[in-house]
Amino acid sequence: MRKLVLVVAGLLLAVAIPAAVIAASGTFGSALDRQAAKWTTTPATTSSTAWRRVPGLSLTRCTLNQVTATISVTVSGAPVSFRGVIDGVPEAPMRPGPARFVPNGTESFSYSFVHRTAPFEADDTHRFDVQWRSASGTPVTLRRGALNLLFQRGTQGC
Repeated sequence: MRKLVLVVAGLLLAVAIPAAVIAASGTFGSALDRQAAKWTTTPATTSSTAWRRVPGLSLTRCTLNQVTATISVTVSGAPVSFRGVIDGVPEAPMRPGPARFVPNGTESFSYSFVHRTAPFEADDTHRFDVQWRSASGTPVTLRRGALNLLFQRGTQGC
């Protein structure tokens, strides 16, 4: 009986360890065939510690499978965090998650996020938002920014 318990425990470990590694890393794929970009040179300031959309950095596109969103921003002021959100669902931000920047004066940063998209109610149309928040409640100013999406064109409802 003890030998059976040890065998079962060994099998559980053999399955659990790779599953944990996959959950921590993950992969996506896509047949990339489209690119879209949007930028802003209108300054915006926030001191909110809650996530808010960055004015001027949202795009709606018909996408399927992997989407890569790269943000490039020039900011000044307090430490700030950015994240990518699809379809206004904050509970599932784009991977790998929020990026924190600590500007020293006025500085530029770039960061890439990835996520998988799929049809929702037979529609491949998705909205991609860049969100930000002040880490401390102290004002941070976006001087200019760009959002660049790389994606596979969806086929449903577009």
